[in-house]
Amino acid sequence: GGWRSSGINAEYGLLSGALIKSLCYSNTMTKNLAIGNTLHSRILVLKGSPDSRTQYMAIMNSIFAAQKSKVAIDSCVLGEDSTFLQQSSEMTGGTYVRVTDHNKLAQYLLSVFLMGAEFRKSFNTPPAAKVDFRAACQCHSKMTDVGYVCSVCMSVYCTFRPMCMTCNAHFKLPTALFKAKKVTGKRKLEALNGKT
Repeated sequence: GGWRSSGINAEYGLLSGALIKSLCYSNTMTKNLAIGNTLHSRILVLKGSPDSRTQYMAIMNSIFAAQKSKVAIDSCVLGEDSTFLQQSSEMTGGTYVRVTDHNKLAQYLLSVFLMGAEFRKSFNTPPAAKVDFRAACQCHSKMTDVGYVCSVCMSVYCTFRPMCMTCNAHFKLPTALFKAKKVTGKRKLEALNGKT
């Protein structure tokens, strides 16, 4: 475990907290602009630790807030790929770069992240990585292709749960699922074609 303060595990809350604080600062700066001026905010995340699936909801909320505020999130990752930061850069129009040779970190920071987003298209920047848009389930913190989504808080689960672990909303399975009959062979084909 990590350092604990007020019952919150700080080891897992640093990335989402940093994104939220950066968005608040950007919002404050935007509100303080003189009339007619615009601010094109960007956030640069330099990350060297692995993703923590327990922070999925907080990080995704930060990404959606950045997207709505038109703030690009640039990501420079040292070590293993970060699914969260790949998603955040893709969804906000930022750039994601994984630095494999730490001796070239300064080169990446100066050549890729220092220039504005409008100029990056003119230069030969590293190609975008294939982004994994799967969601992490709340129950096991594993990436899932298909799952159940809470209609209240948008938490994702890999199996049905009668109650959401995040917001405590209650769900009921439709009674038709309980009465489903097992059909095989010719009857299954007829059921699929709409014949009974």
